[in-house]
Amino acid sequence: MIALLACSVLVVAIILERTVFLLQQRGNAEELVRDIGRRIAANDVAGAIGLCDGKTGVLPRVLKAGLVRAGKSKTDVVDALGTTARRQLRRYEDNLSVLGTIAVIAPFVGLFGTVLGIIHAFDDIALKGNSTPAVVSAGVSEALITTAAGLFVAVTAVIFFNYFRNRSRIAREETLWAAEQVAELLDVQKNGGLRVADVSLLIDSGRTAPA
Repeated sequence: MIALLACSVLVVAIILERTVFLLQQRGNAEELVRDIGRRIAANDVAGAIGLCDGKTGVLPRVLKAGLVRAGKSKTDVVDALGTTARRQLRRYEDNLSVLGTIAVIAPFVGLFGTVLGIIHAFDDIALKGNSTPAVVSAGVSEALITTAAGLFVAVTAVIFFNYFRNRSRIAREETLWAAEQVAELLDVQKNGGLRVADVSLLIDSGRTAPA
């Protein structure tokens, strides 16, 4: 039970930490890209960078990496966006391996406790010489508490592990989409000039933004 208690505390701590992290990522990726595009079209790259600086989260940091290379070749911009995206997106996976490990081992820890409890219960019965059904059932019932606790910890860990992994997948899709759009907007501005009226057209002509 001590081991399961430690696991449960760790699960709660990770859930809270991941929840706070996700709350910091809240924002509309498509809206941010459109705002950045309007500033690029107005030759206000510094304003676009300032827009990213004024927001928290992974996505603004990734897009800023491309904006600071405005004027360079599209390859340079894409490389900068890709490198930063890979580094920043790893933050979505922080502590998830621990959560997944607890989800796997918690039932076995509980079962191990149950086995030890049953052994102890039958040792007491042998020593006292009292093996009535009431005595046996009481010992077994107490021993099964660890199994129930292990299953509860495991189920909780699995639910949140899958939720956080799904959020990571969505964030990856949004970030890569936004990075592609910013790279394209910077390239159009560099090669032929980008009008404010063209920003929405270029974004809408790309692949559909993730929901």
